[in-house]
Amino acid sequence: MPKYKKRGLSLLFIPFVFYISALQAAPWIDPGDERLRHHITVLADAGIIKTPITTWPLTWGAVVDGIEQADTSEVSDAVVWSLEYVKFSFKQATGFFSARSYAGMQSDVSAISDFGTDQREKTELKGELDWLGDNIAVRLRGTWVNDASDGKDLRYDGSYIAGMLGNWIVNAGAIDRWWGPGWQSSLILSNNARPVDGLSLQRNFSDAFESPILNWLGPWSITAFAGQLEQNREIPNAKLLGARFTFRPFSNLEIGLARTAQWGGDGRPQDLSSLWDLMVGNDNRGYNGIDIDNEPGNQMGAIDWRFGGTVLNTHSAVYMQYVGEDESNGFPSRGTYLYGLETAFSISSAFHRFYIEFTDSMTKGNLPNNAYEHLIYKSGYRYRGRPLGASFDNDSKVFTFSGAHYFSNGNALEWRIHRLDLNRDGTNVATPGGSVYGDVNSETEMVEIAYSTIISDFKITASVQNANEEIYWNNQTIKGAGGGLSIEYKL
Repeated sequence: MPKYKKRGLSLLFIPFVFYISALQAAPWIDPGDERLRHHITVLADAGIIKTPITTWPLTWGAVVDGIEQADTSEVSDAVVWSLEYVKFSFKQATGFFSARSYAGMQSDVSAISDFGTDQREKTELKGELDWLGDNIAVRLRGTWVNDASDGKDLRYDGSYIAGMLGNWIVNAGAIDRWWGPGWQSSLILSNNARPVDGLSLQRNFSDAFESPILNWLGPWSITAFAGQLEQNREIPNAKLLGARFTFRPFSNLEIGLARTAQWGGDGRPQDLSSLWDLMVGNDNRGYNGIDIDNEPGNQMGAIDWRFGGTVLNTHSAVYMQYVGEDESNGFPSRGTYLYGLETAFSISSAFHRFYIEFTDSMTKGNLPNNAYEHLIYKSGYRYRGRPLGASFDNDSKVFTFSGAHYFSNGNALEWRIHRLDLNRDGTNVATPGGSVYGDVNSETEMVEIAYSTIISDFKITASVQNANEEIYWNNQTIKGAGGGLSIEYKL
C-alpha cells in the first residue's frame, strides 16, 4: 500500500526557472497525468466514481463527489490503493498557492504523442504558479523552448483564469483537452497540438437529471469552448468551436458525443446566421460540390463509448471512437476509427496497467488525404503545425501495445511498442495543408521506455526510444534511436 509524506514549503532553482511553492491548486485535473488517470479509472470500473471519465480536463468536484458518497466497506486492496492515491492528489489540489517547475531535454520532438506526453519540443523549461480562491482559480505558466518547431520560443500554454457559476466552471485561457477513451490517441481532440486560446464552459458535478424522462442517462457532463486559431494560416484568425456531452446510462457504460468546427476567420462569413447554419449542421454539403461562398465552416462529429468493470480481480474495459469527417443525411460520415482494450490489476507492491489500441485515420472507403483536410480551411484541422486530433495525422494505421507499472514508493516504469504505418499511401495535399508526415510513407516498429523516480520533492524521468527506420515529420527527420531526461518539482 502506498504511503505519502506531508510536504511543506520549499524553494527550487533550476536554470532559468525559480519558484516558491506550497501545494498544487486547480479546479480540475489536466490531461497528462497517466498515473492519476489510472487510479481514477480503477475507481470508475469498481463503481466508486460515477462521473464520466473520458473528457479531460476532468473536474475535481465530480471525482471527489463520487468518492465521498461511495460505500467502501468491502473493496479490494487495489481499490483502497486507488482511493488513497486520488484522495492524496485531491489534497494537493486544494492548496491556496502552488508552484511547479519542469526542465526537459530529449533528442527529438515528440511527433508520436499520447495522453501522458508533457513535452512537445526538444528542450523545454516550464514554470507554473497557481492560486485557488473560494470561487476563482488562476494559473500562470510560462514555457521557454529552444529552437521551437513553430518559431514560438516563449509560450504561456496552460495559463488560465477560471470561476464558478453555480454548478458550472467558466474559463478563459489556453488549456489542453483530451476527448475520448483512448490512451494513445484521440481522433477528434487531444493534447498533441499546443492548446488553443479561448473561452470554455464545463459542468462541475455530474448528477443525473431529476426528470424521469431524462434520468435514464445517468450521471452526465457537458463542456463547450470557443477558441482563436493562429493568424498565420490559409484563413487567418479562424475560430475553433467544440462541444462534448458524456453520460453513463449504466455503471459499466459511458457514451460520448462530440462536435468540433472551424468557423469564421478573415474573409469568411461569421455572422449569427452562419453560426446557426453551422450549429444545425447545414454545412458539409458535399466534399466535391462544396459551396465555397456560403459554406459556414468545417466540422467533425464523434461518438465514442467505453464498457468497463471488474472481471476476475482485474479492472478491464473495451472502448471505441468513431469520428466523421463529413456529413451524410445528418450523420457523420467518411469516418476514422479507434479501438482499444485495457486491463489493470495489482500484485504485491505494484499496480499494473496494459492496453492495446488500434487507430486508422484513413477515412472510410480508403479515401486518401481526406481526414483533417478541407477545401476552404486549407491549413486543415491543425494548429501551429500539429494535428488537433491524433498525432498520426491522416492516412495512418497504428497498433500500440503499452504497459505501465506503478510502485508503492512512487516510482513508475512505462513502455510502449508501436507498429506504425504513417501516411500509408505516400501522397499528400499541397501546402498550406497536408499531413505532417509529408508525402513519405513511413513503416516502422518503435519501442519507448520511460522510468520515473521520486527523490525528495523531485520527479526524475529518463526515457529511451528506438525505431527501425527514421521518421519524416514537418520537414525534419526523427532519428531511429533517441532518449530524454526531465526533472519536475511539484509540492
